[in-house]
Amino acid sequence: MKRLLLMLAVAGALWSAACSGNGIVNPPPPVGKYTKASLNGQYAFVTNGESFTGGLSATPLALTGSFTADGLGNITTGVEDVNAPGMVSPALQITGGSYTVNADGRGTLTLQLGQNSIDFGIVLTSTSDGLMIDETSNSSQSSTGSGNFIKQSAGSFQVSGITGPYVFDFAGLDGSGNPESFVGEFTANNGAASAGFFDDNDNGTFSSGSFVGTIAQDATLSSFGRGIALIAGQNYVFYIVDSTRVRFISTNGGMLSGDAVAQSNTVPTNVSSVNSSFVLIVAGSSINGGITRVGRFTANGATVTNVLEDTNDGGHFIKTDSGTNASIALDAANPGRGTLTFTDPNFLNAPGKYVFYLSSATQGVIQEQTVNNSGAVDVADGTIAAQTGSPFSSSNISGTYALNWSGLSLQNSGSFNVQDEEDLLSQVNVTSLSLKGAADIFQFQNGVPVFDLVTSGSISIAGDGTSSTGASSRNTMSVKLTKSNSTTVNFVVYFVNPQLAFFTNNQDMNRIVAGVLKTQQ
Repeated sequence: MKRLLLMLAVAGALWSAACSGNGIVNPPPPVGKYTKASLNGQYAFVTNGESFTGGLSATPLALTGSFTADGLGNITTGVEDVNAPGMVSPALQITGGSYTVNADGRGTLTLQLGQNSIDFGIVLTSTSDGLMIDETSNSSQSSTGSGNFIKQSAGSFQVSGITGPYVFDFAGLDGSGNPESFVGEFTANNGAASAGFFDDNDNGTFSSGSFVGTIAQDATLSSFGRGIALIAGQNYVFYIVDSTRVRFISTNGGMLSGDAVAQSNTVPTNVSSVNSSFVLIVAGSSINGGITRVGRFTANGATVTNVLEDTNDGGHFIKTDSGTNASIALDAANPGRGTLTFTDPNFLNAPGKYVFYLSSATQGVIQEQTVNNSGAVDVADGTIAAQTGSPFSSSNISGTYALNWSGLSLQNSGSFNVQDEEDLLSQVNVTSLSLKGAADIFQFQNGVPVFDLVTSGSISIAGDGTSSTGASSRNTMSVKLTKSNSTTVNFVVYFVNPQLAFFTNNQDMNRIVAGVLKTQQ
């Protein structure tokens, strides 16, 4: 969202332009249950975004690694791997650092790498995980990006513990700098990755097939859960979270990163056992510059109904209110793999096609494989999840949530537009479907993050989490950000359950952002 995910999306005008005033408004003191002691232990992290190299030049940047927090505000050790086009810097030692945690779970994290440092904004979603954005802006580096961190279990760091079937989603760039989505599954056993099958969308060219690979411990850095893998001919390093999750980043021929998640024995093997509503979110690139899609459907065996989808394609908004010829199928040869297809009769009979890999009966990864009526192909992937906990209302959509969105800013620079990263991280308290909290935002060409924006807004919701009041209606969320002035971003929002929602903006032709609303525990 992957993470959530490397999101090749377009966002709005510079924050400095929206906040040109004299009076500064700051949020009230944070309230909540978190302290520095809430971040204590070893955590595997990942971010995807951009690094600024001077002038108007910005390059994609992916970070994956492990850091250790002592519960007192100090980072004691760690290691990270960096991948940017044309530059791979493996195994950079984290020599120290510091962090803060406010009562509301918001805080800062600084990782020291020799003479250099990188800075993050964080929001805890529990003592075991949280969301983060890169907020580095110093003399040696300026970078941003969205990601997350998850507490590691050191007892799971042996490769022998990585066993059984795993589902993966690796997204980013190929060796030529073009967008690529690589999803699939493999079975791990004593260092071997066998029974693998993949679907690849490399800049609009589809391929799929079987593969084998290897997974090996890094003897020098095994205390961080680090290892080396070969997956379908591509070299990776990885960080073990525990036996159920491993974080990967490629080290040659491209810039791919993502997680492999253990596949449970609950995945359906026959389409007749599929009976649920699902929510999906994908993000990636299109011929218009960037694309996000959020949607839902109900599957009853092979029959698919209640298809809804909202698309932001380069600032052009498409609403799918129904689907014809809709169906779902499972691949008997590859457990958990399946396809979803439908046609939008209200928008030029536009087709929709996805391939997915379920890691359980209720969760999986999904890749778009649509070829539209003009022959264009998007490169996008993300998450699919069963919808539970309805009916949704102010009684169960309540409490404190972490909020993150990511995209690219479309900015005027002389006679041309520049697309660069935008990332926002916030904590909000939801009461009677009203939002109140604080946020940080980094619009990249502005050069520096803006901290502690007052965040407010509201959610409108129907009982099924999407649009039970009518096929053309949608649940919405508005987020108002105030510092010296204010701006409001409007979204369509799809609730997976009372603890999780996906959203994308549905107004403003110069903005494409997508993100997640996740409850704090």
